[in-house]
Amino acid sequence: MQISDPVLTERRDHRLLFTSLYVAVFTTMLGIGIVIPLLPRFAETLGASGFGIGMIFSSFAVSRAIAMPFFGRFSDTQGRRQIIIIGLFIYALFSLLYVPANSVLELSGIRFLQGVASAMVFPVAMAYIGDIAPAGMEGRYLGTFTSSLFLGMGFGPFLGGIVTDLAGMDMAFICMAGLTGVALITCLVFLPDYRGTRKEQTPIMNLVTHPGLRIPLLYQLMNAFANGTFMVFLPVIAAHIGNLSVGETGMVISVSVLSTALLQRVCGRLADRFDKYVLITVGCIIVALALALVPGFEGLWNYMLFALIMGIGGGISVPAMYALVTITGRDVGQGAAMGTVNMVMSIGMIISPLLCGMIMDNAGITAVFYLSAVIVLISTPVYLSKTRFSMHHNHRFE
Repeated sequence: MQISDPVLTERRDHRLLFTSLYVAVFTTMLGIGIVIPLLPRFAETLGASGFGIGMIFSSFAVSRAIAMPFFGRFSDTQGRRQIIIIGLFIYALFSLLYVPANSVLELSGIRFLQGVASAMVFPVAMAYIGDIAPAGMEGRYLGTFTSSLFLGMGFGPFLGGIVTDLAGMDMAFICMAGLTGVALITCLVFLPDYRGTRKEQTPIMNLVTHPGLRIPLLYQLMNAFANGTFMVFLPVIAAHIGNLSVGETGMVISVSVLSTALLQRVCGRLADRFDKYVLITVGCIIVALALALVPGFEGLWNYMLFALIMGIGGGISVPAMYALVTITGRDVGQGAAMGTVNMVMSIGMIISPLLCGMIMDNAGITAVFYLSAVIVLISTPVYLSKTRFSMHHNHRFE
């Protein structure tokens, strides 16, 4: 009788877990990305103002901010697989409701419910990966995995622009539902279960004040302003000032997100070898520079340049941030840590579209990008001060 090697069995289970989640997250993000370049324009056809566009996007973030800490901590004690499967089913179902929607209120409601479903998938999937990441390889594992998010989001807007130009917006929404259905089937068939090992959930206040999460929380809040401006208002400025079509806008968004995706694994390895706070700082400075340049751009190729710079900044900083979260997750629970940092990003995504929408209504679209650039830039001294503290602390105990 052949006895299986426990180490080989564990590695095989980890590969199956990683691959099934990677495929599921990629296809889901591909579906989400499809609607990014067309949703603001769809809202405008329904009579939405800048504030109304912000409300539609913020409703998604509101429900995520409420639900992600709950589902993340719940998965630490009760298991992760069933939460992801239920979330994917709900997301696919509500994707179909975009087709008959005919008001800003209806769009906001659909986005709110999809946000709840999203909160059941992404932080829990990342907690899964944190569970299997070896010590000292957090950047490599999380960087490799997060490329699935960025690849899906990168190809999605490009595909969405083409589908909309050829077959209309309704077909884009149907594609979003279909791709989420593929992710659901993948998890049902291939995703191994993970039973919760923690007896009690970590209190939310302990997570928010945990020293290991302070820099990731600040980064996520700042990053929300950058992403909120980029995803929500780039299609607006690209149409009114840049003279880009829906398809061209999708290409610009794709270039930015794909460049971030391609850097995830490489920069994840860098995060395992070098100071993570320095990498976060460098990435933020690059993002701020890109945002400040946008109002002066016109034409497809200039927007492509902006997108590339923006993507490089995110590619450098994101793996380092998630490596820090994974390290802290071993203490407080991976689901709790991932749910909390993503909750803060959602809070930023609530504030950012609404604030930027009001600024757009009162000061014009260019002011939106200047504000976001300033917000990103003023956070960098905090990361550098953390680096100096870490170097001093390590020197004392050498």
